[in-house]
Amino acid sequence: MIMPGPDEDMIRSTGGQVDDLTMALIDAAYDRDDECQEQICNALFDMGRQKPALVLSSCYAYLKKHSKLVKEHRVVLLQCMERIIKEKLGDIDTGLAIDVVKQAALELTLSKEVVPDWQTAASGVLVAIGAKYCDEVMDEMLQRFQPGQLPHFFVVQTIGNLAQANVYRMVPHLTAVLGTMLPMLGMAKHDNMRWVFSAALSKFCEAVIEYCANIDKAPDQSVTKDRFSQEVASAFDVLFNSWLQSKEIKLRLTIVEALGHMTHLMAKEKLDEQLPRILQGILGLYKRHPEPLHITTGLCSVLDAVCVEDNTVLEPHLEQLLGTLFPQIFNTPDYNNPNSIKNHNEVLRCFAILARSFSGKLTGILLAKLENNNEKTKIGILTIFKHLINAATESMADKQEVVVSGLKSMVLEQNNKIKKIFAQVVIAMAHHNYLELEGGQQMMEFIVKQCSLPNDPPGKRSPDPEYVTNKQLKLMCDNVLQLLTTTVEDMEQVLWPYLLELIVPEQYTEAAGVLCKCLSHLSNKKREENADDYEIDYETQANVPKPPVMIARLMVLAGRPTNGRDRGVHVLMTMKGLVPNLDENLVDLWDTVIPKLIQFLEDATREDTFSQQNWEDLFLKLLSKSLDVMENEDWTAELGETFGNQISLYNNYSEEKNFLYKCLGVVMRKSNKKDFVNKHLDLIFSTIRHSDQTEREGCAIAMGFCAASHLDAVLTKLESVAKNEMSQKSGGLFSFMKDRSEADIERTKATLMLCYGFVALFSPPTLIVSRMEATILRGIQPYFANVKDMGVKQNLIRTVDLIGKALHPDHLKSQYNFSNRGEFLNHLQSYMKAESTTSITNETRALAMKSCATLVKLDPKLSEAEIFDLIKTATDCLFVLPKEGLSPKKGKEEAYDQMLEAEVLLQSTTEAMHDLICVILSKELTPNGLDCVFKHMMKWFFELDDHRRVRSLETLLMAEEYILENMDPSSEDIKGFENECTVLARLVPRCTDPNTQVRQLAVDCIQVVLKMASRIDGNPADYKDPMIDALSTLKERLEKGDPTVLFSVINDLAKVIAKKLPADQLRTFMEVLQEGLLDPQSHSSSGACVVLNGMMKARGGEVLKQVGNIVSSLHEKLGQIEFAQTRTGTLRTIRTLTSYHLSSVMQSLLNFPLPYDANVVEIWQILSQDAQIASSMIDHLLETLQRTLPYEERTDGDRTIKNATVAPLAVTCAMKVIFDVEETEEQVNKNYHRLFAALVLRMGSSVGVKPLKQKSKTLRQKLFPQDREEKPKDKKRAAALAASSPKIPTCSQSAVAAFKSFLERTKTKDIQEGLEEEECWGKLEDEDNYTEAFTTLTRLIVTSTVAGPHTSQIVACLTSSLSSLYETQRVTTAAFFAELINQKCADDDTLVELVMNSLLGRLVDSSHVVRMLCIRGLGNVSSMGQDQVQRYSTTVLSAMMAGMDDKEDPDDDITIQAMSGLSRVLPEIDESHIRAILINVALRIRPCFEKEKEGVRAQSYILFGNLSRFGDGPSKAPFLEQIHSNLVSLLLHLNDPKKEVIKACKGALRQLGPLMESEDVNSKFQKHLLEDGNLHYGEFMNDLSKVLIQDFPDKVNFYAMGCVAFFKSSWPEIKSNAALFIGFLLVNLPNGKHGLISKEHICSALIMLLKDSTPEVRAKAAEAISLLYEY
Repeated sequence: MIMPGPDEDMIRSTGGQVDDLTMALIDAAYDRDDECQEQICNALFDMGRQKPALVLSSCYAYLKKHSKLVKEHRVVLLQCMERIIKEKLGDIDTGLAIDVVKQAALELTLSKEVVPDWQTAASGVLVAIGAKYCDEVMDEMLQRFQPGQLPHFFVVQTIGNLAQANVYRMVPHLTAVLGTMLPMLGMAKHDNMRWVFSAALSKFCEAVIEYCANIDKAPDQSVTKDRFSQEVASAFDVLFNSWLQSKEIKLRLTIVEALGHMTHLMAKEKLDEQLPRILQGILGLYKRHPEPLHITTGLCSVLDAVCVEDNTVLEPHLEQLLGTLFPQIFNTPDYNNPNSIKNHNEVLRCFAILARSFSGKLTGILLAKLENNNEKTKIGILTIFKHLINAATESMADKQEVVVSGLKSMVLEQNNKIKKIFAQVVIAMAHHNYLELEGGQQMMEFIVKQCSLPNDPPGKRSPDPEYVTNKQLKLMCDNVLQLLTTTVEDMEQVLWPYLLELIVPEQYTEAAGVLCKCLSHLSNKKREENADDYEIDYETQANVPKPPVMIARLMVLAGRPTNGRDRGVHVLMTMKGLVPNLDENLVDLWDTVIPKLIQFLEDATREDTFSQQNWEDLFLKLLSKSLDVMENEDWTAELGETFGNQISLYNNYSEEKNFLYKCLGVVMRKSNKKDFVNKHLDLIFSTIRHSDQTEREGCAIAMGFCAASHLDAVLTKLESVAKNEMSQKSGGLFSFMKDRSEADIERTKATLMLCYGFVALFSPPTLIVSRMEATILRGIQPYFANVKDMGVKQNLIRTVDLIGKALHPDHLKSQYNFSNRGEFLNHLQSYMKAESTTSITNETRALAMKSCATLVKLDPKLSEAEIFDLIKTATDCLFVLPKEGLSPKKGKEEAYDQMLEAEVLLQSTTEAMHDLICVILSKELTPNGLDCVFKHMMKWFFELDDHRRVRSLETLLMAEEYILENMDPSSEDIKGFENECTVLARLVPRCTDPNTQVRQLAVDCIQVVLKMASRIDGNPADYKDPMIDALSTLKERLEKGDPTVLFSVINDLAKVIAKKLPADQLRTFMEVLQEGLLDPQSHSSSGACVVLNGMMKARGGEVLKQVGNIVSSLHEKLGQIEFAQTRTGTLRTIRTLTSYHLSSVMQSLLNFPLPYDANVVEIWQILSQDAQIASSMIDHLLETLQRTLPYEERTDGDRTIKNATVAPLAVTCAMKVIFDVEETEEQVNKNYHRLFAALVLRMGSSVGVKPLKQKSKTLRQKLFPQDREEKPKDKKRAAALAASSPKIPTCSQSAVAAFKSFLERTKTKDIQEGLEEEECWGKLEDEDNYTEAFTTLTRLIVTSTVAGPHTSQIVACLTSSLSSLYETQRVTTAAFFAELINQKCADDDTLVELVMNSLLGRLVDSSHVVRMLCIRGLGNVSSMGQDQVQRYSTTVLSAMMAGMDDKEDPDDDITIQAMSGLSRVLPEIDESHIRAILINVALRIRPCFEKEKEGVRAQSYILFGNLSRFGDGPSKAPFLEQIHSNLVSLLLHLNDPKKEVIKACKGALRQLGPLMESEDVNSKFQKHLLEDGNLHYGEFMNDLSKVLIQDFPDKVNFYAMGCVAFFKSSWPEIKSNAALFIGFLLVNLPNGKHGLISKEHICSALIMLLKDSTPEVRAKAAEAISLLYEY
């Protein structure tokens, strides 16, 4: 670095140290660290704010003297100068300003080359100072801006920036500047010079414009734009004619910007004259520049200036201009790029401006462009039209007809993206009255057409992000149509009655909902207002459909109200609004009925209860009544003809076509014209699509409706169809054209079958019997066998059901023996069996079951074999299905509608099966009838899937309830209830099933069985049996899955069954119930076990006599039982055995491999529940723990490795289990001290012990070595098994776990919570921290309400361990005893001497950890009170001093404990005892202040603070001197890197404060140095320094020199703190006392600190220097 000497000619020096300090900052300003550089620059800036003249002149001198200074350094200084000038400009005198301006100007042009960083900084200085000294800066600039030679780049830029920064002072200079600049423009050959000239000219023009715009504030109000027009025109010519052709993009952009500003200053004539060239030049830039926004903005400005007052000067260039603008509109803007969006809007603005002068021509050009088939072109043109219609309303007013006419072609557009933008254009036209012109209706038809779009075909969507789906477009146009109808008043005359023309055409069927919504609004409004144009004249308005056409169309649309986006209400409202225009005879009926239908729909929609069947019944009734009201055969026929003519409208709408057929059926039923009926029967069969089931049902029902009045005509038609359309070839001349495939015939067959069914049902009962066998059965029987087509199959089933209903006596009002029933039943069962077992996707099962139920109702009664087959077939095809009806597919989620459909199908099939079983049971209302059902349900009870069990029980319950409600117990057919025991035994396991629904169903089933038995025994139906009725309460209790509740319920159930079961059925019941123990559901096996045990207990305890056989296989059996209640009986047996054979059972259990499996744990637990056994077990385990080795040691080089031993580990694990058992609490508390001491030593002994390497063998493995576990042959499987097998716990883990359980069991919660709060559990297993954990534990013992009373007994148990061979046991005990002293030995004086002597005896222990703990314990004697301290003072002091000198203390741990001990003992020792060694102690701890280990530093400060107790007596003076000697160290370490040291310093200063004889200093310490408070160090030190200066002025230099000494500290933080402290001391020292300190030395030291290797230190040194501006 260069350190220049002061130069009186240049530097505004003060004569003080601040001159050198400023130079030092300047010299250091370019630091190699960015953050530090910023701090030094800030410091220089802060100095500059105080001494602007000094700093600016010093920077000026430094720059001037060192011309070879590195560029980066110059840049930093110039930037600092600029900051100072901007803030202190008013304080800078003219002379200094001129010096700075000259130097900055020199810096600006020192390098002829462009050096951006350097010259930008210099330019910044000039512009900043030019805000006041503009003329001086311009003088320098104009010297470097001479005619005839090209100026420096940054000279031009500076002048331009100055014009922007100081408009009022610069504009007067611009005439001269422009006069000099214009000739130079031709000399500028390089792009960078051209760029800077262009940028400067742009700023000059902006300045002039601003000056003139605010002329009232200007110093010279005579200035006008015209004054500069000639110069601007000249510059314009150069920039436009020459420079604009440059290849440099940035230059062209700047030129365009400048040209834009220049045009504001050019004369109008000149602008008009130059316009062709301007346009050509600007338009030419589009091809050369990728970012068009600036060009478009400039162009827009030019157009705005030209297109005024009918100026047509632009006309010759219009085509070229549009040719440039169109492509920018045709290309979609990038919506992620703001500039792209802005450019798009600017281009649209250009079109709106052009429309002022050229609206006609522009419209023609746009319409011509619209004929182009390019998508982007069309979208762009439509976008322009939308903008013109909305933004250029006046300009386009006389072009509306042309626009509407020209846009008609768009209604045929097929592209959704184009249609979307065109719909937006239609909206704009509607709001501006365009659609009232001819062609407007076509625009509205276009919107309706979009409302009719079909849904998008499934499959891959277009990758185009702007792709518009049919759904999106349809929704948009729905909204458009509604909004135009309801919000644009002028649109009514366009839409009414025109929209009626769009109701009937097939292509607008999808839009019917929104059309009717609009029509209902218009028609009802006009009807209510009695508007003049409401009544429709069908003659003059020939395009409006005639009334029958509209009635037929609207009725069919209303027949399916949920279709067409829920169109029903809107269609009905339209019918109500239109009815006076349809027929006056219908008005009263429709006005009455339609509001009710609307209410029905709204209620059903709101409550989600809509039924299509109910709706059709209501609506067909309206049709029928309408026909009745009309009472006109011709009108009826005309309406029927209209329905027939509209069939073709619904070829793609099968549901609507279905309803139309039904309507036609109603009309035919009402008609008496045979020709009309025959014609329309033919018409229906000629138009039906046989492949569609919906149409097929509509056709069949229509046939049925017609058959009610014309049965023979319908049967004749059906026979004709069977004859002519059921063969693959047809006769006739053109038969080759009509050949039918086999599939066509199958579909026709399905229709024909269904027609026969509905004809049978709806025909008059008096006629159907005679036609049944002769015509109908003969017509359908041949088609039942070998049916492959599902449609044919389902319709055959429906036909059978309909025929069965038609032949039922209730329908016929007479008996009929259906001889063909068996054949039909076989067919139906074969159809059910053929269905999939993995999913339900159709209604074949439900249809078949309903048909079977219908057939079963007929006579004669079915045989037992037929019933068996029928029930089996029905249950097998239903119960096996998945829960939701569909199997989940891997990798693909089922669509919601598929899941919903399956759920509905499943529900309907279940209901159909229940109905079938009820019909079967109605023929056999006896226990035998129940058995017929039960034998099929039983096998499903054991299924693993819940839903199968639920289905079977629901079915059984339904069957039981049906029999109970309907049977006659007195009947001769009922001779008892022999199968009661079997049913009950099978149901019992289900009562504890894991599934709540299963449990409740099972109890319901048992209750009904018992009620049946009660009825059969002769009790009346209303007989109340309390025990049976109580089962309802049990069912309610089963809602919860709580095992206790379940156990209680099943016990109560066992009592009921035991009481109610007949004696002769008990054995069978027990045998069957035992099978329940193997139930796949563990809960169920448990329930079976409980009931079985209950029944056995009632017989006298046979189960207990079988204990001998359980012992050998106990463990294996327990492994198969998973639920607690099921295991209870077995575990109790073990407990009984143990009471006789404690030792052998204990040994067996301890030999089980570790960790214990769940079964062994449960054995320990059940044993522990017996108090006598638990007491013996504890004695046995403690004895085992005491006599076995805690671990085995082996050496590995220099290391000693400790390996776990099996026996103590097994004992520890067993103890953990025992403690976890609640019943052991009393026995554990009796042995509290023994167990506590044993566990403490076990935890201490376990730290650092390696875990067992392998599992120990069980007793069985030792006795029977031939038994080997089969090893998996597959290596991967073997590895997986090994990984999944539980790991043996470490000794520490098991010991800590046992101790936790011990505390839990003995309710020693205070210790437990204390260890938790202080996070000690992990430390108990940590080799580095376990002593700390035992210290905490000891403290908690003494304060514990549970453990405290046992303290002396625990100490007695531990004392011998202090001499243990195992170091960990000695460490554990020493830690315990050390903290026990701290806790005053629980106020037990007899323990003090024992513990103190024990610790003193181990001061020479081989383990430094033990010695450290002993020192700690001796220091803790301070807690015992003054008497005890005085008693042991000599011993303790000597021990502490010796501890501080311990040579074998590698980590200073003993030193820390010795100082800590001294700190604690000193307050209790008499001053006379310490006086002699006080200063010696202070001097011995002083080196520890700067020790590397934070613990040593912290304890040394704490000890020094504690010495303050002796500083106010005879030793006051020497100790006060020690305080002042160490004060700097204390204050600097208040901001130590370690929090522990900070805390210690705070405490020490608070203690020392009262001794410093300064109330203010003490107040600062007490107020701000709070132990846990956040200290703002810099602020605190600044305030404190003021007080220190005030109260200890003679010590200031001492403190300052002390800080200088710390400049050599090893911690950067401390060096930084020292620099700051010096800065605060010196800045707060009054000027008159500056002579008291070594200013030169201190400032030199700070300057040297600026060269420190650490950036943080350099930064703080700079900050400190910035404070010394008064020196």
